[in-house]
Amino acid sequence: MTSNTTDAGATGIAQQTPALQTPLSSANQKLRYIDAETAVKIDEQLLSEEGGFSIDQLMELAGLSCAQTVFACYPPSTFGTVLVAAGPGNQGGDGLVAARHLSHFGYRVMLWYPKQGKTELFARLKKQLKNLNVDFVDTDEFVDALEEADVVLDAIFGFSFKGEPREPFKEPLDAMNNESRMEFEARRKVPPIVSIDIPSGWSVDEGNQGGKKFTPQVILSLTAPKHGIKSFTLGPEKIGRHFLGGRFVSDEIEEKFALALPVYPADAQIVDVTGFGEMSPEEAKQKLEEENLYIIYTNDFDYCNHGPLP
Repeated sequence: MTSNTTDAGATGIAQQTPALQTPLSSANQKLRYIDAETAVKIDEQLLSEEGGFSIDQLMELAGLSCAQTVFACYPPSTFGTVLVAAGPGNQGGDGLVAARHLSHFGYRVMLWYPKQGKTELFARLKKQLKNLNVDFVDTDEFVDALEEADVVLDAIFGFSFKGEPREPFKEPLDAMNNESRMEFEARRKVPPIVSIDIPSGWSVDEGNQGGKKFTPQVILSLTAPKHGIKSFTLGPEKIGRHFLGGRFVSDEIEEKFALALPVYPADAQIVDVTGFGEMSPEEAKQKLEEENLYIIYTNDFDYCNHGPLP
């Protein structure tokens, strides 16, 4: 693996964290964190008749956010081979979509997908990847693929997962954990890990309980960050990079759940929120009220000066 990081030494795998610029305004910016129950309710709202989305639409938008995050942090010119580890649920579907985009972005893509989702949607996503000659990896080949990869996209378990991982996922996840990665590093540079929403095996609300699961170098939060990643984003070490994606939340949903999301740059599907603090529900509601007042004021100003729109 080629790498733009310095020699490992005492800092070990932490040096695989991408050296991106922290947002200039991050010191004064905050994010609203949500629990698993709220995340489920938001998804239900998005997929309702009022929300108007289908599951494949959300999966496509989320997967594109994942691919853009990998590209932003680990470009194919330096990190040419990506291993996508995908589970059987919607999180895995996001990974399959991301794998397709990453292939088009110029990466060599390896896919570990040991337990296929049951609907036609997953079969179509899998067929798309076969048509792109993506390398499908068997479970007994996972460790070899891990050694070959320049970066790993963790799309195994999402926010609905509870309990301890079981086979066929347990052994590969053990290979990705921090102790295994330090042993691995004696042989070669370990590939950095980009996790979607919540690192696989972590509790959505409680995080990396006991510190026994792997710690990624990058987390992409979808819709809004979950409580379980606070040790990663808000802890004293502020371990790695943090992005927000899933640009499909309407103003109505944002206000209903008091999300107070940051502004996305232009046409980007992700926003760098590294270093952002935590916003309370009360602060989020106040921020939304202030934004609504500003919009009303601006519209009134335009009307008074220019009259109604044609």
